[in-house]
Amino acid sequence: MTAEDSALQQRTKPDDVLAILMLRLLHRRYGSLLRPRLRPPQSSSITSRAVRRNGTSTASSSSSSQSAPPPPDLPSWTNTPRWRRALISAIIGVKVIAFTHLIVSKVLIISQCEGASMLPTLPGTVSTVIVNNMYSRGRGVRVGDLITAHRPDDMDIMMLKRVIGMPGDYVVVDPMAAGLGEETMMVRVPEGHCWITGDNLPHSIDSRSYGPLPLALVMGKVIAQVSWREWTWFTGGPYSGVPPGG
Repeated sequence: MTAEDSALQQRTKPDDVLAILMLRLLHRRYGSLLRPRLRPPQSSSITSRAVRRNGTSTASSSSSSQSAPPPPDLPSWTNTPRWRRALISAIIGVKVIAFTHLIVSKVLIISQCEGASMLPTLPGTVSTVIVNNMYSRGRGVRVGDLITAHRPDDMDIMMLKRVIGMPGDYVVVDPMAAGLGEETMMVRVPEGHCWITGDNLPHSIDSRSYGPLPLALVMGKVIAQVSWREWTWFTGGPYSGVPPGG
């Protein structure tokens, strides 16, 4: 035995030998835990960043965007079954007819008049006029308007006349007498009444005969005369539609 071997044996004590054996045993059993861990390889998908309008951004994967399902198709009129389209069209048609009937029956009335009392504004023969019922009971009626009303001395008779005076106005009872230089009389139209006459005074029975007309008897305002050749509108102001005098 050499001097180096004896020196090594002297330096190696029993406690040191036991420590070396324990280290070897721990290394064999738990050596894998002591090795440095490697990061797993990243996926090959490329991430893209979608920038929002307000400046923030969200990360979205290109693979997920490619696999997103397409948006569902919106229903269209051509894809609707024929029976359903026919039903919808019928419902719309019924609503249009009902609305038209409501307008015609409650707002506008087509009526016929005959007589020489409104010459030359309306012909003496049968003429067709459109009456707006929104002016019933005298609402919104002004001097110069054409109105339809019940005759106060005979409620079964409907008449078409022109408004000459409204409540508080002073009117000449007989303008024809004033034109002949005869003595005339003026009256003040009472509240809730109007004064009406025909445009053809010699052939008209109006307020000169039965006095002021209660506004409650006014049925509507005449807004147009209808004929197969043309329409004459009376909505341009007082006395609109009156032919100029010859």
